[in-house]
Amino acid sequence: MKNLTDSDKEHRLQAVQDALASAAREGQRISPEAAADLEACARGEITGDEVRRRIMARLQADPRYKAATRS
Repeated sequence: MKNLTDSDKEHRLQAVQDALASAAREGQRISPEAAADLEACARGEITGDEVRRRIMARLQADPRYKAATRS
């Protein structure tokens, strides 16, 4: 993974905070776990692919998702 400067991390973290605030204003609920994953990605600790994998794993483990996707 690319090494990020402190400035890069600050800009990326601000972008995540702005996106989370925008989602909240629109009434969209973002789980604390998803927010933490996005922040970890902004800091360069995990990749975007890892964020996506974690979010999908949590979604697929949720019984509400399983019930909604059952045919």
